[in-house]
Amino acid sequence: MYSRDVREIKSFVRWGGTDAFVNTGLFVLLTIQAGLSTVKGSMEKVSIDGVKANCLWGKKDEGYKYLIKHGDYLRSEMYKIADAKGYNSVEACADVVELFMQVPNLGMVKASFLAQCLGFNVACIDGHNVKRLGINPNLVKTPPKAMKPETARRKVEEYIVLTQRSGSKYWWNTWCEYVAGNKANRKLTTGNVVSKFHVECITYGR
Repeated sequence: MYSRDVREIKSFVRWGGTDAFVNTGLFVLLTIQAGLSTVKGSMEKVSIDGVKANCLWGKKDEGYKYLIKHGDYLRSEMYKIADAKGYNSVEACADVVELFMQVPNLGMVKASFLAQCLGFNVACIDGHNVKRLGINPNLVKTPPKAMKPETARRKVEEYIVLTQRSGSKYWWNTWCEYVAGNKANRKLTTGNVVSKFHVECITYGR
């Protein structure tokens, strides 16, 4: 699932340019406190109503506006990091996660999810994973803005090390299997369907 679908997303963003990158970031924003099965409908709403879409509540609209305005920069910097440091090292993953954390409403975990979608060896340890694996919630909390940069960086790196113990592929595949058919995703009946649905949402309208 991971190898197939993340490869497709990476290719989509590589050859689809900034619009494809923005679509991927929008997808991640729309997953915040929302069932995955709702996201494709939300992508459709945004395609019609833009930043005024009612699914862009909270600071999601700010995040989307930022992606539109700074998408070229974010995408370019991401590839500079990948070209210089690869997709697997803690340093490379921390660089790209910190880059994506500049997007309003993308904390450390969701910035990591965006990086994971784009092939970096990091993962989204969300509430589902915290609960099912008994992970200390403090380990996945976004560093507060008042924290010293070097301390915040260390916390991001510690989070990445935690995800790399099992690796991005493990987290992607097991999460897809875990949420398949649950209350929020009844129509996404298998892990394979859940994984493919990520691609369907990200490539929506492109």
